[in-house]
Amino acid sequence: MTNKKAALSDAEWKIMRLLWEQSPLSCRQIEDVFKEETGWTRHDIFSFLKRMETKGALRREDGNPQLYHPLLDYNEAVTGETRSFVGKLWDGNLGLMVSTMIKNEHLNEEEIDELLKALQEAKRGGA
Repeated sequence: MTNKKAALSDAEWKIMRLLWEQSPLSCRQIEDVFKEETGWTRHDIFSFLKRMETKGALRREDGNPQLYHPLLDYNEAVTGETRSFVGKLWDGNLGLMVSTMIKNEHLNEEEIDELLKALQEAKRGGA
């Protein structure tokens, strides 16, 4: 997988998540997954795929049918998107984002344990 950063729309993220779970997929297979939920036509999906290919998010394998493979690494894409989000809303202050989310969201015990574990690992330098 390449180390590219591609700014993805919400629709493109939806398609990328599917490709990270199951790939390669054809345009028709992607349409079958999303048609009922989104109402996207094959033309819509083909347009998304073409744009994503131009951005370097995926690659098309020629054949009948053409198959699509993700080029972006999931963890790198999510980390990049998270950094962008934190930068826009909290001036890059991750601690402020976390404390804001904790104050405004009801966390269950499992979520609190996950946060504590991640913070402890970060404190030890293992994050």
